[in-house]
Amino acid sequence: MMSAITSVIKDGQTYALFCSKQLSTDGACFVTEEKDAFQVGVLERPKGYRVEPHQHTERPAHISTVSEFLYIEKGSIRVTVFDEQWEELERHELSAGDFLLFLRGGHALEVLEDARIVEVKQGPYPGPESAKIFQKEA
Repeated sequence: MMSAITSVIKDGQTYALFCSKQLSTDGACFVTEEKDAFQVGVLERPKGYRVEPHQHTERPAHISTVSEFLYIEKGSIRVTVFDEQWEELERHELSAGDFLLFLRGGHALEVLEDARIVEVKQGPYPGPESAKIFQKEA
């Protein structure tokens, strides 16, 4: 079983974060660092808790890589994380309630049991010809 948060790190750079459904939040837990271009947190609030009406401030942001968030709603998957040279860094299995965040490098996914996965990433989408770089066969 994976720990509550498992980081895949190479040369001081975080490539991926894997989060178990067992993650304890104590109210709120952000799994990303403040400097990360994509922010993910888990919030647990009691009945009656309110978030006051608000908007987020506009601010310029330079994004050089696309982060990708996956929430496993049902089923199970195996994920492989690669660095930019396609060196395999780690493999993890996730099941319903787990989630992950890819921050850099490459990745592959295999569905182990029929799965429903929620995916979130930065837009705009550049189209299928420009969106991905695939690993070349050896």
